[in-house]
Amino acid sequence: MEKKCEDKLVVFGEYANEAEASIVKGVLETNGIPCMMTNELLSSLLPLAPLRAGLVRIMVFDFDLEAARKIMASKPVENQE
Repeated sequence: MEKKCEDKLVVFGEYANEAEASIVKGVLETNGIPCMMTNELLSSLLPLAPLRAGLVRIMVFDFDLEAARKIMASKPVENQE
C-alpha cells in the first residue's frame, strides 16, 4: 500500500511572467493558502522562450489544491461602501 504524503507540493498553475504569478500568489495567500513561486529568474532570462521551462509556477500543498482552485474560480467580492 502506498503511503500518502500530506505535505507534498504540487503545481497549482503555470504563468508566462512573474507579475501574473505574483497576483495569483497574493490572492491565494490572502485567503490562507500558503504557496511559493518557482522559476521566477528563469522566466526573466527566457521571456520569449516557447519552452515550459520559462514559465513561472505556483506550488501549493496537495491538501490545499482543491481549495486554491475554488478560490481562483470565484468572483471577487465588491466593496460595498
